[in-house]
Amino acid sequence: MVLKPVSMEKIAIVGLRKNRQTVISVLHDLEVLQIEPLSKDVSSHLRNERDNELTRQISDQLLRIRALLTVVPEINVESNKVFESIEKVLEFADSIKIDEQVASLEKEKESLLTKIRETENNIKLVEKFNFFPENLNVLQLKNTNSYFGSIEAKKFELFKKVISEHKNDIFLYSKEDKKTDYFVITVFPNISQQDFANIIQQHNAKIEPVPILDGTPTEITTREQSNLKDLNQKLKDIDNELKKISEKHYADLVIAEEQLQIENKKLEVISSLGVTSDAFALEGWAPKKKIEQIETTLKKSDDGSSIYKMKTDEHPPTLFHNPKWYRLFESFIRFYSVPKGNEFDPTLIFALVFPVFYGLMIGDTGYCLVILLVCVWVIRRIQYKSKINIMPKALKEFGLLILRERQMLKLAKSMIPGCIIGIVIGIIFDLHFGFHLNGYVFDALATVGITGGWVPEAGELLNRPSQAFLDPVHNAGQLLLWSGYIGIGMVSLGLIFGILNAIREGEKREAIGKMGWLLFGWGVVTFGLAIIRGEGMNPMDNPMGFIYFGLLFGGIGLMFVGEGIRSLMELPTIVSHILSYTRLIGILLASVILAHTIDFIFLKALNISLPFIILGTVILIVGHLFNTIIGVFEPGIQGARLIYVEFFSKFYRGNGRKFQPFGSLRKFTKEQFQFEQPNPVKKKKN
Repeated sequence: MVLKPVSMEKIAIVGLRKNRQTVISVLHDLEVLQIEPLSKDVSSHLRNERDNELTRQISDQLLRIRALLTVVPEINVESNKVFESIEKVLEFADSIKIDEQVASLEKEKESLLTKIRETENNIKLVEKFNFFPENLNVLQLKNTNSYFGSIEAKKFELFKKVISEHKNDIFLYSKEDKKTDYFVITVFPNISQQDFANIIQQHNAKIEPVPILDGTPTEITTREQSNLKDLNQKLKDIDNELKKISEKHYADLVIAEEQLQIENKKLEVISSLGVTSDAFALEGWAPKKKIEQIETTLKKSDDGSSIYKMKTDEHPPTLFHNPKWYRLFESFIRFYSVPKGNEFDPTLIFALVFPVFYGLMIGDTGYCLVILLVCVWVIRRIQYKSKINIMPKALKEFGLLILRERQMLKLAKSMIPGCIIGIVIGIIFDLHFGFHLNGYVFDALATVGITGGWVPEAGELLNRPSQAFLDPVHNAGQLLLWSGYIGIGMVSLGLIFGILNAIREGEKREAIGKMGWLLFGWGVVTFGLAIIRGEGMNPMDNPMGFIYFGLLFGGIGLMFVGEGIRSLMELPTIVSHILSYTRLIGILLASVILAHTIDFIFLKALNISLPFIILGTVILIVGHLFNTIIGVFEPGIQGARLIYVEFFSKFYRGNGRKFQPFGSLRKFTKEQFQFEQPNPVKKKKN
């Protein structure tokens, strides 16, 4: 059922202690059981067991393999190796004997990188002081300190004047020009370090010790550049050696790492099992449809195990069961809260309603087309690894601060249906970046005979277009009324779900209370519509009055019975929730009016002069870009809010936990046990 999570069953598996490794391996490869801690009444009769030696061996090998992988370069690997036992895994990992070779190359590489950094720093530093004509050895005098320094050019003359007052204590050398900002300075012991530091700080100069190098700055630069070239060549040679090692062993390393990680996960589960001298027990949740598969598979691999269904009041974990086409909207539900395993799954409703809300609130073909193209570009960039990247780096980094790439991908895909609906609505409203263009399209079609003899009036760009099927500005009242119908429909559906939930859980008073809310909501709507139509409210004059007042007061009565006096204090909330859906049209009108204003300024500028035409064009582009950006965020936020607050609050409790079956995502290895899985429950990547 699409409106319900997968039905789950808690089971216990009991088997022979000697077969526990086989059972755990089978369950891991099936990936259909979420293993839970043993219940208290069971664990009190059992003890835990940990194979410390085996766990240590696996952990040590895993750490060793991961350390090697941090050094050797990554290459593409295609492999599906199968390991028959944990002993085979350890044997395979131990056969990779490259530790000493890799460690030696890594040590040598780190030493080279240190030397390269030092050499680059020396070159960068000395090049600034190539005006110094002497060997730097002359600056390495006993009992003196020499520094390379820099200062703002405008402050140098004053700095030089102060230094000249200490000419017997400080030696200063700089370029012979007025724009000097680099200098060489030697401090003799006659002046205290504190006094010298005060001079440096007062003039905001920056100094660093002269490096111990032999030769003039020019000679040192030439020599260090040659040395840097040699160091880089050695580094390249080491990288080539590591590449050769990687080509030979990288596949084995990633295979070993993956399988060792899996075996480590299995051992963690084994350590949590309840055991006796001869038997073991574990508990967990599994989809009801998969229990038979678990039982059949275990019998084929281990005839000493049995499965028992457990009675429990616990809420089961939640496994979504949605078709692929709207599965991506599950992330919106998880963002709010995961449903409990026994309540309604609103993913389908969200997938149907959210795009309609989003498209309606934008309601312009131009904006929706731009957003659609951006979404397609994001999908190509992330999912299909397109190398075309027109996004500024700063904007990309800002986006990644808010959302991860996978989250950004899901958001882009979820916006596409809304953009398509928005394009259709934009055609109905005759809005194309705020312009009314349908008349011109009809004229063009009539010219080539497509529309026959019907040629609608062209109309003006910004006046009410006769070709609009529905103009949102001139039909705002009608659209607001329709949004009210949407509001009562969504609120009613939420209350119906809430009633069904309450009945299923045996909460009769809650069901009665929600029935009261439903009747009262419809009473408010019908009463309001009657006032708009000018109908009389007196039941003696208008028999419909009995229905209006019956809904109102009958609803209040049921609310009082179900929820008590508290419900009467919250009567305005049902009205506010229904009216809240008018924001669908409010946001649309705000966008339309802003677009009209931008277009009006542009068209007026066309009739003035060239500078105003340029200014109007800039306003047109920037204004519509701003409106498009608003169209990305505001309709999405408000659309989700209408569902989260006004709809979910009527029935949705959430606070469920995601179903996490015991298993692993494999890339380089295959399952140890091969069996048929017609509809396996696989773990999803978040």
